[in-house]
Amino acid sequence: MSIDLRLMRYVVAVADEGGFQRAADRLHIAQPALSRQVGDLERALGVTLFTRRPTGLTDAGRVFVASARRILDDADGLVERSKAAGRGEFGAVRLGFVTSAAYEAVPRLVDAVRERHPGLTVDQVEGWSVELVEGLLAKRFDLVLSRSMPVRPEFGRLPFHREDLIVVVGAAHHLAGRDAVTPADLVGSRLLLSRRHMPGYRAALLSALGHVPEVEDTRLPGWRRFDELAGGENYQLVPRTLGDHLPADAVMIPFADRLPAPDLELVWRRDPSPAAALVIACAGGRAADGGR
Repeated sequence: MSIDLRLMRYVVAVADEGGFQRAADRLHIAQPALSRQVGDLERALGVTLFTRRPTGLTDAGRVFVASARRILDDADGLVERSKAAGRGEFGAVRLGFVTSAAYEAVPRLVDAVRERHPGLTVDQVEGWSVELVEGLLAKRFDLVLSRSMPVRPEFGRLPFHREDLIVVVGAAHHLAGRDAVTPADLVGSRLLLSRRHMPGYRAALLSALGHVPEVEDTRLPGWRRFDELAGGENYQLVPRTLGDHLPADAVMIPFADRLPAPDLELVWRRDPSPAAALVIACAGGRAADGGR
């Protein structure tokens, strides 16, 4: 037979209060109605749950109450978990990000989400800028951390991190021993930059330099792009965050006058899911705490 939760709550209340009248007062029902419904339940079960005068639990009653407490706790938890899921506090958010976000921005954001919403996970995928735009439009990503994302009416955005650009060269490059450089010092060297995979970022870097450099197109993903620096006059412009994570044969050189990198922004489609909205709120707090 099935027993509804209401009757379980009645029996547990009588056990907790040690009497039918006090239980009825707690439940805000009439004592005769409570006694009648518990008696009906006992007859349906074929067991006595309580002794009367004085009221006390029988052995069958103790077993019933112990099981009822577990069921009621699970039921209450189910309601709360369902409400929390509706608020976005359980589940997963898919985050795409560019390489330069991997070492500082992504861990900072994930830590903030874990601290505030432990039931929410952030699935992370690294990609080129173009891939991230396409993935966001195709709903493969809920959120994207990228630089120079296109301005589109369906995108919301939040500045997340600001930093300077640095120059990265191979150990054999003629500038490798310099403490600092200017954009003019780079004339004659070839800037490694992807033409197809990161057009917005490419345009921003060329604008920041103030001159039109010789550009060598690269198609290598992530850190493999640094392989093209060895033994030549190639260079890269990367955000300062990456300077602490270079391979051993790469050399970081700051600019004599600070040159800002394009802002790292958190970008999402308008009307984000409840879970994505919680991550956006976490990002807003962390951007305010450590945006630069």
